Amino acid sequence: MASNTAASPGLDVGRDPSVALEATLERMVPESASRFTFWEHVYRYAFACRFAAGNRVLDVACGEGYGAAALRRASAAQVVGVDVSEEICLHARKKYGLDARAGAAESIPLADSSVELVVSFETIEHVPSPATFLDECARVLVPGGRLIVSTPNKDVYSRPGVPGNQYHCSEMTEEEFLSALGARFHKICLYTQRPYSAGWWSPRILASDLGPRRPSFARLRRSAQFRFFPKAVYDPTNEQRISVVEEILAASRGRTNPVNPYAILPRRRWTLERPFYFIATAIR
Repeated sequence: MASNTAASPGLDVGRDPSVALEATLERMVPESASRFTFWEHVYRYAFACRFAAGNRVLDVACGEGYGAAALRRASAAQVVGVDVSEEICLHARKKYGLDARAGAAESIPLADSSVELVVSFETIEHVPSPATFLDECARVLVPGGRLIVSTPNKDVYSRPGVPGNQYHCSEMTEEEFLSALGARFHKICLYTQRPYSAGWWSPRILASDLGPRRPSFARLRRSAQFRFFPKAVYDPTNEQRISVVEEILAASRGRTNPVNPYAILPRRRWTLERPFYFIATAIR
């Protein structure tokens, strides 16, 4: 996951940036990320690209830089990436020509009311003070500006029997996430990604990890994914990894397919979906 965690101690700026990128196991590195991590981030940034055109954009915890590069290609007026690691920022500047600046999510190095869009994926759970992070996002946004933020769903991501993530300072339930956003923003829209389970009547059941315990259902789900979204069952090819920015832009222009587990879909109670991740948009 692209995170705001610091690189491990002892990493030298002169070393291969890929070493630092891999160090915490929490950053999405296109060349080596797992299938799940790769496509989760591709579709998160594809979603964000739909809001980028003509706006000054900040990508908090920009990591390797592929997402900020895609936002720039999506006709943003300006894109600034911020990451806690100067070494990672150097990598992003060299690889993508980004305006990447070292800084913490709880002390963003931008002026008040300086951007129209803040994007931050899988960051809030990594900071000691989520409230301070959200305050900073509100501070740098112009009035009427938009925040797009994601976080793991504590009820699924850290459900009983699943080992905790050592890099997470905290996690939120759906109610806690909405409450934290509602204290600072309005017009909040909630979305889901990667369903763990869903009602049998919902198309999202075909994208869920957990379904009816019947061999016939497993075959149906696999058949549907092969037909409508084969990326769900295959690892990214080397070409897709190398051209991750193009993958993001292509996904941003495509239709949303409910069989795609990585698709960002509006929260719908009737589906009984229990997602691994929540994504929210909110207006300052």
